[in-house]
Amino acid sequence: MIHSMSGGILSDYGTYTFVKVAFEGEPAPRWYISEFDVEEGDKVRAPFGRIDAERVGTVVKVERNVSGQVTPVPLKSAKRLIGKA
Repeated sequence: MIHSMSGGILSDYGTYTFVKVAFEGEPAPRWYISEFDVEEGDKVRAPFGRIDAERVGTVVKVERNVSGQVTPVPLKSAKRLIGKA
């Protein structure tokens, strides 16, 4: 169990599967959390943009068992994949 400097106990953030998805016509891929099994090269449906319109993209990277304390993007702002395409 890890304790903070102030004597409190740090929260258990769990583990997640983070997936980097590339979209056609977009310059950079985006990170998402996946709650289902996914592999590199899979086509997935993901929320995209401010209004979370659904788009289909290609998985370019999968990081499994990522601690909620060391995520590639802030956990609070990470969006979840909708499903496979």
